[in-house]
Amino acid sequence: MKIIILADLEGVSGVVDNEQQAKPGAPLYQEAREYLLSDVSAVIEGALDGGATEITIFDMHYYGLNLNLSKMHPQTRIFMGKPRKIYPLLKEVYQKADGFMMVGFHAMAQTPGGLLTHTYDHSIKSLYLNGMLVGEIGMEAAIAGFYGVPLIFVAGDSKGTEEIESLLGDVPTVTVKWAVNEHSALCLPVEVTHNEIRKTAKESLEKIAEFKPYALEPPFSIEVEFFLPEKAEKMEKLAGVTRIDELIVQAQGDDLPLLWEEFIGFCQNYQ
Repeated sequence: MKIIILADLEGVSGVVDNEQQAKPGAPLYQEAREYLLSDVSAVIEGALDGGATEITIFDMHYYGLNLNLSKMHPQTRIFMGKPRKIYPLLKEVYQKADGFMMVGFHAMAQTPGGLLTHTYDHSIKSLYLNGMLVGEIGMEAAIAGFYGVPLIFVAGDSKGTEEIESLLGDVPTVTVKWAVNEHSALCLPVEVTHNEIRKTAKESLEKIAEFKPYALEPPFSIEVEFFLPEKAEKMEKLAGVTRIDELIVQAQGDDLPLLWEEFIGFCQNYQ
């Protein structure tokens, strides 16, 4: 089985602060990378235990330079840097995959009581896909679903796992910490979370045939509300983007992965 793993940082074990831990160069960033390595390694080990034969990882946090290659399992390959998802390479990888897993993910921007909440870029207040409010978890599930690839496992903080359970209730999850507020959580030791992630990931692979892709029907409509009008003004310069009002822009198309990667790439200044 060929498996994709998306790895973010804000939702991994022990990470509760952006300025001190999650930002590259922060005082405790290297420690946060070790927490990330523990959670990601647990998913890899569980996937291999469950029968995975090929694992492709996307390093999704900041510059895409968070995973330490010298410590990664030899049966993995990792997309690093920005942009980490280059079309049509993205299409090639997903079309060959049997399932995908998410580790280190978090709740969408503006989630009440959420920990380190945001939706891709801190300039984005809300993201609607075909009229439904989604975060990174929902969008990535829909992108994979476009290629017929089911989401089979998510590890993250309590608000992140609640988000996926409300969207796709049958997806196995592991909560590695319980959000108290934006910068505080009740955490478990990494040894505990590592073991639970590995166990649940293995079980997910063993019943992969039970999961269905989160496939939405085209055409696709993406509507984004920004916190500041300057960002909406910038985004309307991208071909195919229409400005709805001072803060909201919209883009439409039949190819969701291409539509979103062009949009978020322009938004985050790496295209």
